[in-house]
Amino acid sequence: MTCRRRYIPYSLFLALLILNLLGQLCISFSPSPIPQLPSSVIGGSRIATSALQPLASSFFGRFDDTEDDGDDEDDEDDEDDDDYNLDNLDVDKFRSKMSSLFGDDPSSPPSEDKPSSSTASSIDELISFARSTAGDAKSETNTDWAKPTDKLEPGTVLLANPVKFCADFGTKRITPSPSLLAKFGLTLPPPADLGADRRADLLPVLMIVSKTPSGGYQAVLLNRRTGYLLGDLESPGDNTGATGGQSAPMLEKFCIQPLWFGGVDNVSAGLDMLHQCPTVEGAKTLTEDGLYWGGDPNQAQDAMSDSRLDRVYTGFDFKFFVQATVWSKGELEKHMDADNWFCAKVSKEVLFKSRYVRKTKEQKNKLG
Repeated sequence: MTCRRRYIPYSLFLALLILNLLGQLCISFSPSPIPQLPSSVIGGSRIATSALQPLASSFFGRFDDTEDDGDDEDDEDDEDDDDYNLDNLDVDKFRSKMSSLFGDDPSSPPSEDKPSSSTASSIDELISFARSTAGDAKSETNTDWAKPTDKLEPGTVLLANPVKFCADFGTKRITPSPSLLAKFGLTLPPPADLGADRRADLLPVLMIVSKTPSGGYQAVLLNRRTGYLLGDLESPGDNTGATGGQSAPMLEKFCIQPLWFGGVDNVSAGLDMLHQCPTVEGAKTLTEDGLYWGGDPNQAQDAMSDSRLDRVYTGFDFKFFVQATVWSKGELEKHMDADNWFCAKVSKEVLFKSRYVRKTKEQKNKLG
């Protein structure tokens, strides 16, 4: 009995080739789930901490010893994102191996069990296609970035220095300033027994949104949730007992968006917005890549679908805040001189990236 040779379908061969040549060009990000914060560390019963943005990997060098959570998808982040160059010798070896696999020997006549000699030209075409595709991938603009800066201005992101907020970092043990911790709702330094990732979640990350009339700065915390959604709030003017009229309309397009805690300073009676929509009336430009502050939340619901926009915006392009963090004139500069903060310019894609978009393999397996 003779064994009939089986051939790989052309479509499968094409997929394998392209994956082999371009596999190193795609790197994904799979962050870890957020922790629940102990009440002994965070002040206030309704304030909870969301995920520290992906900036942690770039600026919190002391936190990169986090234990492996068993998610193999995270390992992709450790790969080098080098350009993939095809050496001519490697190409020749690959072509020879593929020709051998498909029995493409020019000296042998075609048969039922062996494809014709056109296989070799197909390999050449596939290699050419893979090279051109690799070139296109390398030319794509990277929108996930963070760059150090020394400028204190609207649009600058401030990241807490772990040495100043934790008691066990640096060359010597220090006692963090109680006033520095209290300004961000912390009653104690983040303890070591919480683990590296949870401690990083507790460290404040802020964006400067404006300068105050007195020469100071106003900022909002980017990683503290209040525990409410906008749909949980009563609409402004919702008081039928006083006027007998109907309540004002709710912000329907934002009702599932979380309400963020901007800081301990009550500087505004309403909601403040950080967003990506350029057609919101009254909004001020914060960054060159299209991040805006302020505007009317009611008008923003219509502005999201403005025909002048390059795409339709959604509620996930907005972050809503109550209260803020304010420094008086010269105060933040003193904090910078004391090395309390790292400063960075950060892309809007990083600032609006959710930690909950992707599930870990373990979660996927549980769901079947």
